[in-house]
Amino acid sequence: MRVLHLFGDWKWTGPAEPTLDLCLELRARGIDARLLCPPAPPDASTNLPAAARERGLEPLHGLRFNRRLNLFDNLSDVGALRALCDADGVEILHVHGSQDHLVGGLAARRARLRPAVVRTNQKAVPTKRGPASSFLLRRLTDGYLTYSKAALDADTRAFGLDGRARLIPPALRLERFDPSTPPGPARERFGLAPDAFVLGVVARMQRHRRFDVLLEGVKLARARVPGLCVLVVGRGTHMNEVAVEPARKLGLEGIVTFTGYLGKDYLATVAAFDALLFLVPGSDGTCRALREAMAIGKPVIGARRGMIPELVDDGRTGLVIDDSPENIAGAIARLAASGDERLAMGMAARAKAVGSFDLHRQADAVIAAYEETLRRRA
Repeated sequence: MRVLHLFGDWKWTGPAEPTLDLCLELRARGIDARLLCPPAPPDASTNLPAAARERGLEPLHGLRFNRRLNLFDNLSDVGALRALCDADGVEILHVHGSQDHLVGGLAARRARLRPAVVRTNQKAVPTKRGPASSFLLRRLTDGYLTYSKAALDADTRAFGLDGRARLIPPALRLERFDPSTPPGPARERFGLAPDAFVLGVVARMQRHRRFDVLLEGVKLARARVPGLCVLVVGRGTHMNEVAVEPARKLGLEGIVTFTGYLGKDYLATVAAFDALLFLVPGSDGTCRALREAMAIGKPVIGARRGMIPELVDDGRTGLVIDDSPENIAGAIARLAASGDERLAMGMAARAKAVGSFDLHRQADAVIAAYEETLRRRA
């Protein structure tokens, strides 16, 4: 089977690593899976093409990948992609974004071998209905994959995807996550007491990530949890406006620590958490940071938003809340008060991660979807 993944962004975004992981796992299964993406600028640091090369996969380039609707660039890409599909005998064209879907779908329909077009809904939420999404999903889609049961049901009904849609599990390379990693070194690095209750937050600091509500909740929780410390891992263009200044104005400078972006120290820092607070999914709707914390054995306080309630089993692997400041404070206080409940939830979170987020299981599901799509096309 020859599969070409079309990914229209060179940045190391939320969906980039899962797409690369899937390509590598498919190749390990003997499938000729390739990755076509834009080249990164010379001054780019972490990026998808570089990560692919580091892991032994040379990415393909050659398309313009204009993210805006541009007739000249889009038609040029359609022609170049059609020629590539014909030359390489591509059977499955796997697309991951709407612009990729448009270019890839048109190219596939014009190609001599007419490869099947498979779309992954990376946002894991129901697709907004409209002329563009209807055209893509009704006319240019042979197979549809999503991680969310709610998105699967809604999109199947909205776009007539019966027989073409399939649920696949989100995945991690689980060997990277060790729940026995000691918390001490990271706590010492950030000046946290060994007996402090450390709440972790992992998110880009963007306006829509509800940092105002989060910080208000932390302020309320401080009175109920004397040893409360919060580690905020991440960065963002509006970091000072969205999080740093609001934390200072609320008097949380001694409570909230902003670590910035963490590279090789990231997993060791997550090991220092007692629990993770996660309110809003980012560009990766499968909430990768949330699932990574679960894989290290951390309970999660998650908002009732997006795919979060499908990932966190309320009362078992964490707590699912409507994210008001009062509810956030109550959830923090509950987990801080009971070490036994926290430990049990963390163990259950790790067990769910091992059972549900395995990359091998995801590859099995994707291969089955490819085979079913090709049979249906035949």
